[in-house]
Amino acid sequence: MARIMRIDHLVWYTADLAAGRRFFAERMDCAPAYGGEHPGEGTANAVMALGASTYLEILGRDPGQGDGGLDPEVKGLHGAGLYHWAVGGLDLGAVAARAQKAGLQGSALVPGGRVKPDGTWLGWTCFGIRNHGFGSLVPFFIDWMESEHPAVTAPSGGRLASFEVRTPEAEALRRIFDVLGLDITVAEAPQASVIAALESEKGRVELSSFAPVPRGYVI
Repeated sequence: MARIMRIDHLVWYTADLAAGRRFFAERMDCAPAYGGEHPGEGTANAVMALGASTYLEILGRDPGQGDGGLDPEVKGLHGAGLYHWAVGGLDLGAVAARAQKAGLQGSALVPGGRVKPDGTWLGWTCFGIRNHGFGSLVPFFIDWMESEHPAVTAPSGGRLASFEVRTPEAEALRRIFDVLGLDITVAEAPQASVIAALESEKGRVELSSFAPVPRGYVI
């Protein structure tokens, strides 16, 4: 079966997870469901489906863990915004091989997982590239392996209507995206940002990245 690239999930961060859940409950078709804690990282999340295999992850601090495990960049974020994003549907080994051939610095294929609130195991494998200079304008890649995709069990809040990456160095970023097999619009703009529009029965919500664009999740 042919693999098809998709935006797997958007990571929207706010320090107060409860406030983040309320923000989307007021603007989308349902309230995000609590997803669980990230042990040792100081964070927890809530999730909302934006399609059959795309979802929104609301990431916030976990009061039960304190700030000790928080990534310094996350600790320094103020307000709320898109922190990072993930691409799914691709063969991670093939993406890694293309990145290496093009001289990009890639990670290993890194397995991970956690126990969900219902006691079931959610497992995945991730790949990313680093030291490219574009921060979280470049996604990481994820394969959920044998696990059920989170969008299947998350409440349906609406849909991802549009997604665009903007940067003053659009041509250079397009070359990286071409290597990685990413069919994503990259627009020339004075300020770097990621812009995603969500649509629900309540209307349209536009999400944008923090400014300046953070480093994001580095694998």
